[in-house]
Amino acid sequence: MWRDAWILSRVLDSSLISWHRHFRRRILATWAGYRIRSVKEADDAQRIAYLRRLDPFVFEELVLDAFQRQGAVVLRSLRYSGDGGLDGRVYFRGEWYGLQCKRYKGDIPLRFLLDFRRSLTRAGLRRGFFVSTSNLSATAWQHFPDGVSSLSPTRFLELFRS
Repeated sequence: MWRDAWILSRVLDSSLISWHRHFRRRILATWAGYRIRSVKEADDAQRIAYLRRLDPFVFEELVLDAFQRQGAVVLRSLRYSGDGGLDGRVYFRGEWYGLQCKRYKGDIPLRFLLDFRRSLTRAGLRRGFFVSTSNLSATAWQHFPDGVSSLSPTRFLELFRS
């Protein structure tokens, strides 16, 4: 009996810690959104540099919040890592989309897009948004997978502003 109580307490502790981390990152994403909006309108380079410095999980929450502000229904993943390649799902324009967020400094290689396409297929989704803080490599542009829409940093900021 004591062992069962101890196991239950550990499970509850870990789920509360997980919830607390999620909640904290959502608050940080809200704060980051205010900070991005406070930058002068003409200075997208400064905004993109700020996005690249964010914690990857805070960037993920910021992207999900941007879709939610657009009126999309957002299903957040319960875990940040080990989520099967999808950071969330959005019901946007009458269809479900998978979402992958990459806070990345170099050009996005083709393998990231192909992994995302496989994750969409495993999840039973036909379309997805790949949002990154970098641009796609030349190879990625040449062999861009069907059903994937890429949001470059500039396009993400347009979505974020509207």
